[in-house]
Amino acid sequence: MAVTSVIVEFEDGAGEAVLNSLAMIDNVSVYGVKENQIVAVIEGKDMNSVEETMKGMYAIDRILGVFPVFSGDYPE
Repeated sequence: MAVTSVIVEFEDGAGEAVLNSLAMIDNVSVYGVKENQIVAVIEGKDMNSVEETMKGMYAIDRILGVFPVFSGDYPE
């Protein structure tokens, strides 16, 4: 299983909308919100699937960036 923690940066005032959008993605877990940033973890079967999820997050309205903090690919 591949795991990547990310900081999701969003436009001012968009926190609730972005949180709702992230909640719709099965393999994304949110762990905290501070100002205009969200700490989240993306899980996938491999790093390619995690990367595809990250790319999809850029399509969410009012997200400015998705910045990886830690990545690991662990045997199941």
